[in-house]
Amino acid sequence: MPKTRAQKEIELTKLSQSLSESKATVAAEFSGLLMSDLTSFRQKAGKQGVKFQIVKNTLLSKAAEEAGIKDWDVRKVNRQLAIATGGQDEVAVAKLVYEFAQGSGDKVKVFSGVIDKQVVALATILQLAQLPSREELLAKVVGSMSAPISGFVRVLNGPLQGFYNTVKALQSK
Repeated sequence: MPKTRAQKEIELTKLSQSLSESKATVAAEFSGLLMSDLTSFRQKAGKQGVKFQIVKNTLLSKAAEEAGIKDWDVRKVNRQLAIATGGQDEVAVAKLVYEFAQGSGDKVKVFSGVIDKQVVALATILQLAQLPSREELLAKVVGSMSAPISGFVRVLNGPLQGFYNTVKALQSK
C-alpha cells in the first residue's frame, strides 16, 4: 500500500533531522542481502549509538537539502541505499559500515559520506574507517607513557643489580 503524502512528509522530516543532528553519515549501496544480515547489523549498530536505515534515493536527496547538506545528490544511484547516522564520533560510524561491507562480500559497498554537513569523498570515509579505534589509541598512549618510566626504573636498578652480582660472586668464592 503506497504511503500518503502526510506519511512521506513525516518520514522526510525525521530523516532531515537525523542528518542535521549527526556528526557523520555514511551511505552504502547494497543488493542481495538477507533480512537476517540487516537485522543483526542494525542491532550491532544500535549498541554503538548508530542508527542504520534503508532509504530511497530521492528521499535521501531531499532530506539532505533540507538539512543544509549541499551537493549530495544520490538520485542517480542504481542500487538501494542504506545510511548510518549518529554515533559518538565520525570514525565509529565509518568503521562500522566499512566492517559490514567487508564482511558481506560484494553485497554492500560504501558509497559516500557526510561529515559536519560537508560531503566528503569515498577515500576520506575509507581512511577514517581504517584508523585505529579510540581504545587502541589510548592503549598506545599509555604504553608510550609507561616506556620511559620502566626504562628509568631499569637504569636505577642497574647499579644495585651490579652490586648484588658482585656480592654473590664473592660469596661463592
